[in-house]
Amino acid sequence: MQFVALFSFLSSIVGPLVAKVLTALGVGLVTYTGLTLVLDQARDAIVANISASGAAYVALFGLAKVDVAINIVLGAITARATLAGIDKASGSVTKLGSVGKGG
Repeated sequence: MQFVALFSFLSSIVGPLVAKVLTALGVGLVTYTGLTLVLDQARDAIVANISASGAAYVALFGLAKVDVAINIVLGAITARATLAGIDKASGSVTKLGSVGKGG
């Protein structure tokens, strides 16, 4: 008798939990794939535009470490998108220090 109650309790919890986990994994996979595709295309476009410049400009960009700056910006975009996804999934709000506060 106790096993029937336990089984009905677990089956009423496990079904919706599995559905929610699979939905979250599906949305996460689609978001990750889309974000990766967009960032790869953006990186390719930036590299193509920089490479189309003259050799002197490319050398100057190399000395100025423009490639490092581009990777930092794209990494920041990825981090922000990840935090936004975690906030949506958990329902909490993640703060990044005093970014955007006016004084």
